[in-house]
Amino acid sequence: MDQKPKEPGESTMQVLLRTACERLVAAEPSRCDPESLARETGIDPEVARGLLPSAETVVRTVAESALRRQMDFLTRRISSVPGDDPTEQLLALGKAAVEWAVENRDDFHVLNLPLVGQVVDGEELARYHRSLQELTASMLDRAREQGRLRPDMDPLTMLVVVRAFTYGLSRLYVDRQLRVWLPDEQDLDKAAALTAALDAFAGMLFVGKGGDQPIRSEA
Repeated sequence: MDQKPKEPGESTMQVLLRTACERLVAAEPSRCDPESLARETGIDPEVARGLLPSAETVVRTVAESALRRQMDFLTRRISSVPGDDPTEQLLALGKAAVEWAVENRDDFHVLNLPLVGQVVDGEELARYHRSLQELTASMLDRAREQGRLRPDMDPLTMLVVVRAFTYGLSRLYVDRQLRVWLPDEQDLDKAAALTAALDAFAGMLFVGKGGDQPIRSEA
């Protein structure tokens, strides 16, 4: 087996995690035990086991690292939007979630593997999803108070709808299904199609400040 060289600036831990991630997203995922990772990367097995003692530890560390990067990405994107417009913040959150999946296909794939739910600490996953849920609910509540939200959907349904749409849009891209779903669009600009879908979705959920016109994003 060819050994994988380090990328510039990579630490030993980063090499191991990158290699493990590549295995997990392969068409036929292989084991991620520290010994085989050491053989593939040319790292001393003792060093690999010291950093990542078991296959379970490898998967958990890969997933937790991806979670932290995703949260950092989403937080930075949302913080760049003025806090007095919850509809623009919600649109920014949706676009950031899809953009992160587009730019980090492997991380997105890993985080949605059934295996990850079995090895990552349940409380940490719960905190992660709860923080996103609370953030989204807060924005929806403020939009409702400002008369910007469609009144015919209850808050819980709205939360599920928002999550389902952004997750489904991300999966269409990550699973390379856009071409399958739109086979006649040979010149499809995927990024533009995703943005247009999110803008259209926002237009279905939100109304203008006057309470009767769909919002139009300038993003």
